[in-house]
Amino acid sequence: MEISNSLREKLINLTHFLRDKKVIVAFSGGVDSSLLAFLSDKYAIKTLLVIGSSSLFSDKEIREASEFAEEYDITYLIIEIDPLEDELFSKNPPNRCYYCKKLLYSEILNIKDQNNYDIVIDGTNISELKGHRPGFKALQELDISTPYVTFKMGKEDIRTLSKYYGLSLHSKPTNACFATRIEYGLSITNELMGRIQSAETFLKDKFNLSQLRVRHHHGNLARIEVLNNELLNICNQENFSLIEDKLKELGFTYVTIDLGGFKSGSMDRNLDV
Repeated sequence: MEISNSLREKLINLTHFLRDKKVIVAFSGGVDSSLLAFLSDKYAIKTLLVIGSSSLFSDKEIREASEFAEEYDITYLIIEIDPLEDELFSKNPPNRCYYCKKLLYSEILNIKDQNNYDIVIDGTNISELKGHRPGFKALQELDISTPYVTFKMGKEDIRTLSKYYGLSLHSKPTNACFATRIEYGLSITNELMGRIQSAETFLKDKFNLSQLRVRHHHGNLARIEVLNNELLNICNQENFSLIEDKLKELGFTYVTIDLGGFKSGSMDRNLDV
């Protein structure tokens, strides 16, 4: 496939940036960090993928990240972190992502210094800088490199290049940690995140949904978001009863479906950003 001249220029700038460096990629297994991992392995002197494992992400996501690294024969390391140990995070303020990113990337920087790597890079892209992004502040404070931002590359650029290089996950849906499903001000606990994960797994498998969120609100209310074109997968009385029964069995008191459909960052609507 062909890519545009403007995208090719961005790609050239990115590959030049990676050359002659020993690089650590903060790796989640998503589209953004996977393309960075692939390009770093191709152009940098040496590449290490560091995967942060915690209760904020499912075992499946960690496994898929590891499988990508193994498929492309890129060295990787899994580190365990526990953001819940920090009350500034677990109390779930609007800037909770700042504390989690600070913890994770401080650990990665220690690995960089101990092993003589030159740089740590992160897959944040310019499409993600709109709105409420406290985690990006932590990256800036720690001097973490964000080459997609530097070279003005957005999500569609990344998906196009992933397809251009034949990466199978070019169409992989975006994901976010389970803490983002919990309304600000409600404490983040392993029990609650486990309940949300179980609810999402049930809905995805039972109704063949490609992307969804189960949001947890005050009053122990579950708000289900699915893609607009998949709402009909669940919209009949029999399915409503199945969903209500299952989510109440998991521990929710009220179960609702958001008629506006899936929207990334919907918990931020009431923030003054």
